[in-house]
Amino acid sequence: GHRLVDKEGIINPKAFYNYLSAWATNDALAYGASQGNLKPQPQRWIHSPEDVNLEIKKSSPLIYTQLPFYLSGLSDTDSIKNLIMSVRELC
Repeated sequence: GHRLVDKEGIINPKAFYNYLSAWATNDALAYGASQGNLKPQPQRWIHSPEDVNLEIKKSSPLIYTQLPFYLSGLSDTDSIKNLIMSVRELC
């Protein structure tokens, strides 16, 4: 079967935009709590119990994404420097 994420915690790229549609409209609490600013807005998809095939329309590819994150425990220069280096490795 297919999993939402692989063993490294990466979302299946082929299904990402389908999952985005489902998350944005069916998990409103989590989506709202993320304080995400996504452009274009994700496709609306409302789950219906009669939809046994779970045909979820893909959202359009994102051209802009802003998601805040909060850090704690950064009490010295080395920990701040290590954080910055780790983030730069991802980008």
